[in-house]
Amino acid sequence: MDKVHLQNKVFSYFNRLGDEIDWKRLSTPIEVHLTAKSEYLFQQGESAERLYFLHSGLVRYVSVSGEGKEFTQTFAKGPRIIGSTRSMVTRSPVLFGIQALEDSIITSYDWGEFYQQMRRDNAFLECYSHFLEEIFILKEERENTFVKDSAERRYLDFCVAFPDLKERIPQQYIASYIGITPVALSRIRQKLKLKNRL
Repeated sequence: MDKVHLQNKVFSYFNRLGDEIDWKRLSTPIEVHLTAKSEYLFQQGESAERLYFLHSGLVRYVSVSGEGKEFTQTFAKGPRIIGSTRSMVTRSPVLFGIQALEDSIITSYDWGEFYQQMRRDNAFLECYSHFLEEIFILKEERENTFVKDSAERRYLDFCVAFPDLKERIPQQYIASYIGITPVALSRIRQKLKLKNRL
């Protein structure tokens, strides 16, 4: 795996969010994680103090209750940054795991070293600020839909947000993501098929 090529992909992703960043400041080494389908990049309760970048593949963020029930928090497709901001910044255990739903290529940097080297670059700080804004906007919208929308509406929104996933991933993951049981999701899908909306 060509680390230089993968690192340049990470740089290009950041550069799209702002002005040209001076990547010559960065000397911390990049690590490559070839995560096979069903494997975990990390699991709930582990340390994940790294900045991860999903180059290709598909993952889900999954948390497990004290009773062992799984909850799918979100899905992510490459290319994009993934991981736990909370764990990176506070160096505390993660509140969820990241599981590959397809074979995935992921790279990472130690966040402490990465940030120390890049924090004096104003273009990087601007880019990082835009990235955090994107995260907060998505989080706010997701919380709002759970308060206001029906399960059917949440499923339709899922189909819009992830149009290629509804047949690619297990239905129980989708049900968990929109906060219902697989049986309830099956009913919704049948109802929508009768309405010719699927």
